[in-house]
Amino acid sequence: MNQINKMKVMLSEDYKSEGIILAWPSIYESKIYWGDLLRVYYEIITSCLQYDKKIILIIQKGRNIYDDLELIGKDISDQIKVKGEFFQLYEIDYNDIWMRDYCPLTFINKSNHKYYFNITRFNGYGNKYACDKDKILSFKFIKKYQEENNRYQKEYLKIFNDLIIEPGNIIFDKNLILINKTPLLLHNDLDWKSINDILKIGIEDFLGARYEIINVQPINGDDTNGHIDNLIRLENTNYLYYMASNDTKHPDYRLLMNLKDQLMRITLKNKKIIPLYHDHLDVVRDHKDNILPFSYLNYIRIGSLIFMPINKNTSLSKKNEIKKIFHYADVIFIEITSLLNERGGLHCCSMNI
Repeated sequence: MNQINKMKVMLSEDYKSEGIILAWPSIYESKIYWGDLLRVYYEIITSCLQYDKKIILIIQKGRNIYDDLELIGKDISDQIKVKGEFFQLYEIDYNDIWMRDYCPLTFINKSNHKYYFNITRFNGYGNKYACDKDKILSFKFIKKYQEENNRYQKEYLKIFNDLIIEPGNIIFDKNLILINKTPLLLHNDLDWKSINDILKIGIEDFLGARYEIINVQPINGDDTNGHIDNLIRLENTNYLYYMASNDTKHPDYRLLMNLKDQLMRITLKNKKIIPLYHDHLDVVRDHKDNILPFSYLNYIRIGSLIFMPINKNTSLSKKNEIKKIFHYADVIFIEITSLLNERGGLHCCSMNI
């Protein structure tokens, strides 16, 4: 391992991506919020097509998405006829819709060749959930869409063979990778020294990149044990956004103050650190009054397009504030309570390609 050369590929940033992979939420059709889930997916798909962003939609065998959308009075057939080159169905079974954590990451080299690496042995967030079908989906996706077989994938998989690290717990730009320690410890049967040694070889020695670790507990309702994509996002190599709160009534107030303190202690060269504030009105609950894991940070970025999650209490002034913060992108707001009921958000249910 000490003799390994740095890779000639790097992780592809979301603002350079051309589209996303989604898994149709039909496995939740028995839920009371099934219709609202359909609305969320309809808004994502139609907006992507409007902006010429690619969609690979994973569906179960024999599923008819047009019949499903008819239940909420929606139809995408006309958009597909016009923008069919941007829309593709891929029929395969799966356990859940959380594509971010079991689909392969995109790497890219200087010649613009793309490589899809599944660097994780996904285990359902520490064996909480069945994930055998998800693993098969990821393997078959790589086989189907990989531009070429390459030595990078074999070498990288060898390095990460003993580590569980879901892509929802990796935030990056071309200069920096950020990871939260808590899920790594809870999803692996390894001590921290062993985990950190693997990260050093895989990220510093092999990718030639820098990484930093935060250590923050999950926000209320988070079922991933603290994935970083609820807490921090990196943009365009010079912006770092973090989940923040000045409202002592917010249930994650102390946790978010701890997050801020940790970020202030990390060397973040040439980065503008920007808080996205949450208050008690941003707290979302299910019908049993359980807190759900809402964060504005769990947005989707595809090129110059951002799908920003909102809740039913998000005010017009908050929307205007967010638009000013993300002034360099087209921001589309999507109310995501239905997704939150399944303990995930917009970033969680998508994977950039």
